[in-house]
Amino acid sequence: MTIRNWLKEPRSQIRAGLVFLILASLWKWLLTPDVVFSVDATDGITGLLYGVSIGFMLLGIWRKSRQA
Repeated sequence: MTIRNWLKEPRSQIRAGLVFLILASLWKWLLTPDVVFSVDATDGITGLLYGVSIGFMLLGIWRKSRQA
């Protein structure tokens, strides 16, 4: 099964959203002290990860409700 087909399933979309939610939550702790990002870049990447996670989860919930 390809990633494209896997992401068409609502349960897989919700799982992917949860993975991005975990990544967004842990993003600041995953950065090593050697890598120096500005505060704006860190906030931007965190916001992007939260946005992708919300989008995946909402899309998965919407598609799951349309199947029934």
